[in-house]
Amino acid sequence: MPHRYQLFEKIAFSLVCWSAAACSAFIAYERCPDIKVVLHAGEEALRYSGKYSYVCASPVADACAQLPTD
Repeated sequence: MPHRYQLFEKIAFSLVCWSAAACSAFIAYERCPDIKVVLHAGEEALRYSGKYSYVCASPVADACAQLPTD
């Protein structure tokens, strides 16, 4: 098989696998309410993590000490 067809086949197969994974994830998200709760909690945790990492990356000495830990 020529190289260009092998490359095309790999790309097409990857797209099919990614779309199948996305569809499965969407079905699981819609069917199971626990997944929705966990995803929203994870989103909140990532938001707080981003705030802390942004402030703690500042050049001020001990910048993280001013942040609440709760």
